Amino acid sequence: MWNKLSGPFFVIKIVFLSLLLLAYKTTFAQSNDIVIGQSTALTGILAELGVAHSNGAKAYFDYVNAQGGVNGRKLRYVVLDDGYDAARSLLNARQLIEKEKALTLFGMIGTPANTALLPLLEEASIVNFAPVTGADVVRKPFNRHTFNIRAGYSAETEKIVDHLSVRGIRKIGVVYLNNAFGKEGLAGIEQAAARHQLKLSAVASLNNDSSDLDKAVSTMEAAELQSIILITTGKPSSDFIQAFNKKVKGIQYFALSVLASQSSIRALGKDGVGMIISQVLPFPFSATTPLVREYQKVMSKMGVKEYSYLGIEGFLDAKVLVEALKRAGKDVNSERLLNTLDAMGKTDFDGFVVNFSKTLHQGSDYVELTVVSKDGRFLR
Repeated sequence: MWNKLSGPFFVIKIVFLSLLLLAYKTTFAQSNDIVIGQSTALTGILAELGVAHSNGAKAYFDYVNAQGGVNGRKLRYVVLDDGYDAARSLLNARQLIEKEKALTLFGMIGTPANTALLPLLEEASIVNFAPVTGADVVRKPFNRHTFNIRAGYSAETEKIVDHLSVRGIRKIGVVYLNNAFGKEGLAGIEQAAARHQLKLSAVASLNNDSSDLDKAVSTMEAAELQSIILITTGKPSSDFIQAFNKKVKGIQYFALSVLASQSSIRALGKDGVGMIISQVLPFPFSATTPLVREYQKVMSKMGVKEYSYLGIEGFLDAKVLVEALKRAGKDVNSERLLNTLDAMGKTDFDGFVVNFSKTLHQGSDYVELTVVSKDGRFLR
């Protein structure tokens, strides 16, 4: 016979209580995690950029977790694919906030996605940390919930025009995409040119499908230019350069950091040699600063040997966020994180300075110029 301490009901009760305890421990562990949510392009036309950024961030978050996490809490990094579609990105953001209970949104990629996100930030009272875009829409007017690290497109265009002015180049043309990104970039160049008392010699728009390519090429050819600045992305960029090089040889091209991917350089082939591209992160290919050395070391441990600008951007974004979480304390919530970032001030992250305050959410204006080599590498 079964007694009270060894009967079947007692055994079932013990098993049931054990399962409850396990479920409680699992739920507690998950609820004690600090959830960082990202919607990015893991597929689609910007997949190379989205994957590189999230890999860089994951490497750093994993590195921190291996050392015990932040203030005794582990970081849970949840990444959802939006295929560079703004509507999907917004749905993902809601899922990250409502279902995953994300403390902060992180590394949301693209101008359309971050524009669509603005009302939700106010509604959910959540931080949008380090959006991957240089557009003014996430910088002006000042937004309490958005904290940018990378320099804006206006800082990049200013750097390019400064360079041209110092070199004494006066005959400058601009080809820009006929969308919000292109028009914003053109406005930045016009403002920078006016400060240097320069007048653009030719301006032409280009549709995303390159349907007006011949017109843009003809406009630039007629102006007999020394340099052309491209405010373009992806295929329209290679379409224009390859078509223009068949007409005119030896032109100097300049472009923004949106073209700083290996796929863009491969698409250009020999036509991309000598192109000058502005960059908003430190040069990730040689260990010249403590930040780059740490990035390369951590990425190598993860088995990633191909360094990239988007990779080091994700790594740095994660590093800055972790520092803010450390300062915010163990019981961090969204409001405390926001206030901590506001109070961060000027902080040196191993050679890269980020500065946040209550009135300044643009962390860096760092821009440098690189050139594409004959073997398709970026050189300083």
